[in-house]
Amino acid sequence: MSFIKRFQDSLESLYIPVENSKYVIAYSGGLDSHVLLHCFKQIGASVRAVHVHHGLQAVADDWVDHCKSICDQLEIPLAVLYVDAQQKPGTSPEEAARDARYQALHDNLTKDECLVTAQHLNDQAETLLLQLFRTASTAGLSAMPAHREFGDYVHIRPLLSFTRDEIEAYASDNELHWIEDPSNQDLTYDRNFLRKDIIPLLEKRWPQLSTQLSKVSALQSSNLQVLEDMAAIDLASAVTAPQSQLKVCVFEVVSMLSIARLKKLTTARLLNLLRYWIINTIDQQPTRNLLEEILNSLINSQQDANPEITFFSYAFRKFQDNIYLLKVNDISMPRKELDWIPSSPLTIPDLNIQLKAAGSDTEGLTKDLLEKSLTVSFRQGGEKFHPAGRQHSQSLKKLLQEASIPPWERDVIPLVYSDDELVAVAGFWVSKKYSVMGDEDGWLVDIEYA
Repeated sequence: MSFIKRFQDSLESLYIPVENSKYVIAYSGGLDSHVLLHCFKQIGASVRAVHVHHGLQAVADDWVDHCKSICDQLEIPLAVLYVDAQQKPGTSPEEAARDARYQALHDNLTKDECLVTAQHLNDQAETLLLQLFRTASTAGLSAMPAHREFGDYVHIRPLLSFTRDEIEAYASDNELHWIEDPSNQDLTYDRNFLRKDIIPLLEKRWPQLSTQLSKVSALQSSNLQVLEDMAAIDLASAVTAPQSQLKVCVFEVVSMLSIARLKKLTTARLLNLLRYWIINTIDQQPTRNLLEEILNSLINSQQDANPEITFFSYAFRKFQDNIYLLKVNDISMPRKELDWIPSSPLTIPDLNIQLKAAGSDTEGLTKDLLEKSLTVSFRQGGEKFHPAGRQHSQSLKKLLQEASIPPWERDVIPLVYSDDELVAVAGFWVSKKYSVMGDEDGWLVDIEYA
């Protein structure tokens, strides 16, 4: 079977184009992506190319000129994207460049477009070995999928079953010209070290090494699917819903899991569930260390333990036998007391909330407070309060605990004072001393999103 026929069969097995859809080729100007571009031209598919300029090589501008020249010859539209691929703390140079590249490619896609990249069978084998040396899990060892969801789009790799030798032979037969990235010769990069020194040595003993390693990746991919199917079943039985009395939450609850149900699972299944939960809830890949920290610090910790584990812009917390996944909002507490005359609403923009007086029949605060200048502040610790309808005063901390208010929300509940006396806890209680008597109408401190 010819190279082009194999390519077309691979393409059709990965993606069925819809009307007006277009393939978007990530075109570096190198051998693999040039062959990919040429194949699409041969089959007459609707295609455009995108070149990402990382700015990491002195000759990067020359690569842009080369890509423009080739695309002009093939009559394929080309977009050039300029990105900042500088290395960030905790990442390798390769990771920083890859992350910047894929983010730029994603942002450039439009409706009904499909991203196509040129990774091949040897790339797959190298990736598997790299993941092995990094002690990767089944997910890591499954290496690169030929088809994957890419945000709202699809990303495919139709050359993944082709060897590097086959791609080089196709390029030679069609007299293609490409650029060579000098960094590909730098053996300080792990992938180059494998490609140049280690894999050729192994192939002298096992000539089909890359093909066999690619099959291992495929098997691991199948195993991963089984694990994810099991995780989906376990997750469905562990997910629970908030029971808080809060009308307004400053911290968004993204998801919750029942610790009691989690503890019924073996450790392996539990870690598998946590990984699946995080990936499918916030679209972030957790590390093994993170999963074990959640297990030890939240699930298997003492009942009164209250740790916080942050992960990107999220936090994992424990409360009343549940694990909470919270969105960490960029909030800042007001630095001073806020003045409030209740006849007008009070907006607290840092917390995205608003206070206002709500009329109430036969309960609430006395109306003489409506025109009085009150102050609003937040918990400092040690507050005492006597709610209307109760026999005795209690610590505010105890009242909030009894009301099942999560610890992270307690410090952002507005407290309303008249002079130095606490007269209301917004959204919850009013002071017995300042509440209406008998059939008198009163008002409550209502709280809502601003």
